Amino acid sequence: MEQLQTNQAFEVNGKFITLNEERFYQISNVDQMAPFFISVVSASNHWLFISSTGSLSAGRIRPENALFPYRSVDHIHENADNTGAKAVIRVATSDGAPALWEPFNPHHDGLYQVQRNLYKNAVGDKILFEELNHTLGLRYQYSWSTSDKFGFVRETHVTNLGDEQVQFEIIDGIQNLLPSGAPLQALQTRSALVDAYKWNERIDDLPMATYSMYAKLSDRAEPAESLRATTVFGIAEKAQQISLNAKDVARFRKGQPLDAQPLTRGERGASLSLNL
Repeated sequence: MEQLQTNQAFEVNGKFITLNEERFYQISNVDQMAPFFISVVSASNHWLFISSTGSLSAGRIRPENALFPYRSVDHIHENADNTGAKAVIRVATSDGAPALWEPFNPHHDGLYQVQRNLYKNAVGDKILFEELNHTLGLRYQYSWSTSDKFGFVRETHVTNLGDEQVQFEIIDGIQNLLPSGAPLQALQTRSALVDAYKWNERIDDLPMATYSMYAKLSDRAEPAESLRATTVFGIAEKAQQISLNAKDVARFRKGQPLDAQPLTRGERGASLSLNL
């Protein structure tokens, strides 16, 4: 009987449910399936293709306007650790040693009793990822949807599943953002060269940053200005720091202070916020 209950806990199931008065199709224990590709539709000119691992490619109108690398499906499946959503949560425990939880990180399987679920609404224009950590009594969710005015919208929620108060710190955001104007062919064949031209800059003290090319890729002795930028802004009630560098994820894991430089050059773009 004990073994049967364990197997049932990891059984893949699918059903329609209602979340916040909206109809969704839920796949329970989605990580027990082989990775698969999902499209998210839009009423405007957005396109979004996302893996069940969380890695994605998205943009507007055409592949040349990608916000995340436009790659083949196998590359997208394999890049969940460095492309798309990223979160690390440090939870205070009664024994004084903090517990470090990284939702959707398969390398941490076995550290906690978790369940990963995937939801897509009936209309097909919103997708939601959920991880339940039964050991820590927390639920982490994030969703992707589109807006004609604001572009791509990502929402994150952390919920206490128990009755006792839980204190935690979280670094949360997105990684491997592309600047506007990066040539598609160069991104797919010479991505390291494109990285060298990247210019990521925070706007004053606002939770907003631009991601651009310092100059257009050119080997000619003539001006080649790049005048367009990808823009990202976030709204978080208790955001303490904003970081544009994915290396701050590793610093947070080690308990070190974030670098949080307002300008990074020659680095892949990230938009991360530290919330206490």
